[in-house]
Amino acid sequence: MTKDELNQALQFLNNPQGELQIILYAVFKDGGEPKKIDIRGDDLPKIREIFTNGIQSYVIEKDDHVVLPLSTADERGKCFYTYDLELPEELEYLENVIGNDDIENFNFNDDQLTEIDALIVVIADNEVEISLFKKLSPVEVVGRGGYMLWKSNQRFERFEEQLLRISPRFQVIRVDGEVVIIDLNAIEKSFGFHDVITREASVSLDVIRNMEIVSDMGGLEELVSNVSFARKLTKVARSSPVIQHAIPNANIIAFSKKHPATRNMKYTEDDSQFDLDTRVSKDLFIKILNDDLLTSELTKLYYDSLAKDGIEVEEDENQDNEGVNND
Repeated sequence: MTKDELNQALQFLNNPQGELQIILYAVFKDGGEPKKIDIRGDDLPKIREIFTNGIQSYVIEKDDHVVLPLSTADERGKCFYTYDLELPEELEYLENVIGNDDIENFNFNDDQLTEIDALIVVIADNEVEISLFKKLSPVEVVGRGGYMLWKSNQRFERFEEQLLRISPRFQVIRVDGEVVIIDLNAIEKSFGFHDVITREASVSLDVIRNMEIVSDMGGLEELVSNVSFARKLTKVARSSPVIQHAIPNANIIAFSKKHPATRNMKYTEDDSQFDLDTRVSKDLFIKILNDDLLTSELTKLYYDSLAKDGIEVEEDENQDNEGVNND
């Protein structure tokens, strides 16, 4: 999915087929099934406006953003990410609640607002539906803690109820069958995302181990618990151009000795493997596998580039025709 395709999939919000409906569901901290939040009909249009405006502001109007697979996430900003890893249970609710008439209503006799961890927001017209995942911040559930006072005539008295504050921020959107991460930093701290990344990174470690290009894998293995480094490792198994093109180990090492950023790396005595004895060398090794170290053929300058959009090379029709004429 591209940014233009994402915008196009959301255009129904401005020109719905029939009435635009909205339903909210509560996701609980204990992992129980979501419950539908019964809201007075007169209040729904304003809540719908809050979230449609949020989608407009945080997604559609972000013209400088691109959409990338989550498995290729790196440190560059201004990105949305399609979720192409193992989907956590909480994000499966984005699809499971749609059209499910068996979901119970939130019941104040049995449920507490303070136990709500997130909201699922479904917005739909007669033909299209989308769903949002909104992780609640501490300030969005009033009554979670502290001693609160509120106005009572001309005095203050204790406020003992709980309130749910509705704001337009959300972290994930499911649209056109794709789960798209809007706020990666928030998601990394939620629902075992670290565990998912760690498992994916372990797959990359196996790929590197089978290459037999690193003398001691222990240094890389100990960094899998670091989510930032694990994300870089995740890209290796799924999208490393070096691995996909089966570049020989000797060529990889020869390149590292020539590039200014890596020519001081260490190797085994026979120059057949990398000796990754520092964090810097480990980071550089992952950059090599992800083909982040580039050289301009025009200027002969060297670059460290995270963003690399591939270009499809088409055959020159004139050359083809000339070849036919020469025959």
